Amino acid sequence: MKIVVNDHSGHAFTLQLSKQFAQSGHQVLHAYSVSFQSPKGNFEDLHHSGSGLSVLPITIKGKFEKYSLLKRRKQEVEYAQQLITTLKTFQPNVVVSSTTPLFVQQHLQEYCIRKGIKFVYWCQDIYSIAIQKIAKQRLGFIGFPLWYYFKKLEAGLLRKSTHVISITPAFNDLFQKWKIDPKRVTYIPNWAPLPEIILTGKNNEWANRHQVADKTCVVYSGTLGLKHNPSILSAAAQYFRKHKEVLFIIISEGLGADFLQKEKEKKQLDNLLLLPFQDFQEMSLVFGTADILLAILENDASAYSVPSKVLAYLCAEKPIVLAMPPDNLSAAIVVDNKVGYCITPDNLQGFFQQIEKLVADPVLRRKMGHNGRAYAEKKFDITHIENQFMEVFNTILN
Repeated sequence: MKIVVNDHSGHAFTLQLSKQFAQSGHQVLHAYSVSFQSPKGNFEDLHHSGSGLSVLPITIKGKFEKYSLLKRRKQEVEYAQQLITTLKTFQPNVVVSSTTPLFVQQHLQEYCIRKGIKFVYWCQDIYSIAIQKIAKQRLGFIGFPLWYYFKKLEAGLLRKSTHVISITPAFNDLFQKWKIDPKRVTYIPNWAPLPEIILTGKNNEWANRHQVADKTCVVYSGTLGLKHNPSILSAAAQYFRKHKEVLFIIISEGLGADFLQKEKEKKQLDNLLLLPFQDFQEMSLVFGTADILLAILENDASAYSVPSKVLAYLCAEKPIVLAMPPDNLSAAIVVDNKVGYCITPDNLQGFFQQIEKLVADPVLRRKMGHNGRAYAEKKFDITHIENQFMEVFNTILN
């Protein structure tokens, strides 16, 4: 089978899936955006992937204008055109498109429909929810037509797809409202590439390079966009200034990271270390350095987003503290499996106290971390995940 996996963000777990397809004998084209600010998978080490895998890194002109609807539309069309040019030569049977902006999806889907290629919409987020938030903030009442346009576009793209892979049952109510045939929706939860996250000690090369090996490190790694309130992290650093041994390490880029840099300078947060996205090859060392891992998510984003960073955290064998609604799928995994704590985003004091509890109890940290790794080893079997995708592909092709 000839399969295209288009993951605009360039995540590690989607690359793992493409590698697995190739190792099973399929011809695979994996496309991603070099220009988009996000943590990337290990695209440097592909020699174990087999000859069936080709990687297409797509670079657009200039920096990706994530928060400018007009500028990013032009860039999204540019990305889609480059991808479609390669598809004309590759001639796939199936295209799976994930974490991909709507105008890219639109052009890609239209091409697939014209050419009789099966198009699978891998639904990771509901984009029009975020667009609604931007439109309200910037345009107020007059932003409604803009949001309505994108809602119609997104719903139409999902309806016209050959099949939809959904990462959470929380999308089902919205799918029903948008009249998406439930027979054409398959639930496959996200995962993390467990074999690529190697357990390491705290006194490692990365920790020594950043001079943090002697600290109790509380780490956040991932995007900080409109779904996240970065002030939670700066407030936590401010609260823990009395704990001289505790250091907050935030690994991110973009608006949220810029906000934290200003907070660090304004409030003189010497216990807040800000770093750009790290190469995936070093993430095992980052996780080895961490004593506690953090994730945050706003209330209005919970129903339509599942933070994939939490799934990578599970592999790291470290406890997790979440500031997000407890009904989120990631929160349920953490709480149900006793991997850490979940506090609602508006309960800052509770968030601080749960971190404090873990700072004071290394035995509890080890126990919770072990629970997380055990969950990952049970659930993140890439062969089983591949079989789920192949079942979808075989169904729609036959």
